[in-house]
Amino acid sequence: MKNGILVEWKKIRHRKLLKISLITIFLFISLLVLKDIFINIRVRELGIEHWILSIDTVLIFLITSVISGIFYTFMINNEYTERTIINYMPAMVNRNIFIISKVTVWLFCHLLMILIVYLVGYIGSLVIFPTANLFIRFCDFGIHFFKSALLSFLSLALLVPISIFQRASYIPSIVTTLGITAAGISATQLTGRLPFILPWTSAVILSQPVVLPRNLMFLGYIVIIVSSLLFYSLGLVIINRQDI
Repeated sequence: MKNGILVEWKKIRHRKLLKISLITIFLFISLLVLKDIFINIRVRELGIEHWILSIDTVLIFLITSVISGIFYTFMINNEYTERTIINYMPAMVNRNIFIISKVTVWLFCHLLMILIVYLVGYIGSLVIFPTANLFIRFCDFGIHFFKSALLSFLSLALLVPISIFQRASYIPSIVTTLGITAAGISATQLTGRLPFILPWTSAVILSQPVVLPRNLMFLGYIVIIVSSLLFYSLGLVIINRQDI
């Protein structure tokens, strides 16, 4: 397992995909922060909680989810396109390690993307809302964005079986990424139990700093965890049945 993860990380380091993804995230969050500093002056009247929520929705569950989904799509589908999977697979103990290593490295890169959002957002908050306690804000930002990072990552689990099933075709995974993002963002328009029965809408709702009934929170977390495990397991089943 360790060797598989190291191999995947070396692959990512030698490609420009991660650098491009991180730079793109940095540019988006920087533009949003600069806009709120110099143009959208009214954001100060709405308060820091509203501002964090806007970053969470726009940057983490919209921009970062799309970039992370495309990032994973290229991670897995490049193996089929370049046919490196044919030579790489026999060197692994089994195919499960191949996929688990991919997902592990993907999670790490996803967290790096969110870290950039967190750091730039925190610095921006010092300018926009200078009166709040710095240490408490640093901790609150960290807890909130880490939670959102995990939820947004789990909401993308459907990409694992789809990318493997489609082999060298990038389009289905990219379309799925856009569909997951659109479904997640639509959660803000839904009410009642409905947004908690789908993993994509549940992830967005549970990331928000609002008080929710315990039964709905429990339902949302169960849906996210169970569906993610099912999608990951389905990916393993597909890769083990493929004729490579």
